[in-house]
Amino acid sequence: MRRVLLKGEPFSEPLPEGFLYHGLSVFTTLRVERGEALWLEEHLYRLRRHAAALGLPYPGDGVFLRDLEALAKEFAHLPCFRLRFTVGEGVWLSEARPYTPPPLAAYEEGVKVALTPYRVHPDLARFKTGNYLPYRLALKEAEGQGAFEGLLQDGEGYVVDGSRTSPLLYREGALFLLEGGLEGITREKVAQAARELGLRVERVRLYPWELPLAAPPPLPPHQALRRRGGEEEGGGGGGVDGGRKREGGKQGHHGGRD
Repeated sequence: MRRVLLKGEPFSEPLPEGFLYHGLSVFTTLRVERGEALWLEEHLYRLRRHAAALGLPYPGDGVFLRDLEALAKEFAHLPCFRLRFTVGEGVWLSEARPYTPPPLAAYEEGVKVALTPYRVHPDLARFKTGNYLPYRLALKEAEGQGAFEGLLQDGEGYVVDGSRTSPLLYREGALFLLEGGLEGITREKVAQAARELGLRVERVRLYPWELPLAAPPPLPPHQALRRRGGEEEGGGGGGVDGGRKREGGKQGHHGGRD
């Protein structure tokens, strides 16, 4: 027998232990504008795939569509809200909360970005799982530096993801997608639109010194040795020039975390 107290009160529906304590879940977040869920089919498809990859039984799209209908009625007075669907071991959750997009200036002028010391999971980085602690810590680190976004690296030192966005790098008429992080749906939509506009889109693996950060922190020893060992700047898998784009560590494009 297991008994759970939530804020000191009995929790009538105890959740599976792996879901409650160990992050054994997958989820997706999406925006609902004027009653329309953006890219709903793509979000449900990714949720199904990620659940299957972790061996979690998927309850079917229908349960989430019904939840969406119910939540949309409750939030009908808002022009926009944020929706989260979660799948665990024999359970699913649907949550909605008000959402205010970033101000227009963030898109026109860019935002401050900070490199953090946190790394994505070596095996699970591509999946949107409940094991989200590195991302939360990276965001906290960035906010402590007055930045909007904190970047995470992988085990080899490549910058692969953002704490709450899927980073994109625009330079000299080309859009670069940082490989190695979450399969971002918004990022792929931006990349698709860029191709339709005639822009070159490339998937790259970049080290911190190849990004337009105003003041990168000192390199960890293994990266410093790799760099001194003859690996040129700009040669970390994508051939992107490492020059500054804007002062203050601002980057002009990012795909919202979804």
